[in-house]
Amino acid sequence: MGSKNKRPFLSWNRLRRSFVYASAGIRHTWQHEQNFRIHSLLTVIIFILAQFLKVPLIEQVVLAIVIGGVLALELINTAIERIVDVIFQKYDEQAKIIKDAAAGAVLVFSITAVVVGAFIFIPKILALFG
Repeated sequence: MGSKNKRPFLSWNRLRRSFVYASAGIRHTWQHEQNFRIHSLLTVIIFILAQFLKVPLIEQVVLAIVIGGVLALELINTAIERIVDVIFQKYDEQAKIIKDAAAGAVLVFSITAVVVGAFIFIPKILALFG
């Protein structure tokens, strides 16, 4: 029995377009969301600091995972906010709860990332002075 889906298993054109669309979403979020810009700039600073302090590769991988999680959640939060804005054309308490909960998810993971960063960086910074 043949597949009803006539699309090829792999389409380079579709793959390229998906990267273009994803890049557009990241660009939009960068342009319109202050917190995404702040997190992105902190990412650069953190990885420069990690190089300066000679943070081991495995710890840099952990940093990349938690920072990537924060940035991904910021993108998801932006998408949720836009969906809510389309559905609810005026102020609605349910819309507020949805947006607040999505923002809360970003906050929780951001705090987690800060804690992970503290575990990694504090001993190395203290070693500079000790």
